[in-house]
Amino acid sequence: MEATKNPRQSSDYRLEAIDGEVLLYHPERTKTLYLNETASLVWNLCSGERTTDEIVRLLEEAFPDAEATVSHDVEQALRRLHEHKAIEYR
Repeated sequence: MEATKNPRQSSDYRLEAIDGEVLLYHPERTKTLYLNETASLVWNLCSGERTTDEIVRLLEEAFPDAEATVSHDVEQALRRLHEHKAIEYR
């Protein structure tokens, strides 16, 4: 995980909520990614202004009962988003 880097959303993807599901859609490549609740929160926090560590801390504060797994969940979400070029690091 790029702990000190700032993940930023790719402008090529669009967030869509359809029938209670959250999807990232890339119109030119007709690619769609399903986002679970954690991945959706992570995506929304990827403004390019926060480091990965700051995103983890924010989610740990928001969900203290899940603090033990937040770091791992954020790492997995960022890895998947990065693999699909839905985020980039600056």
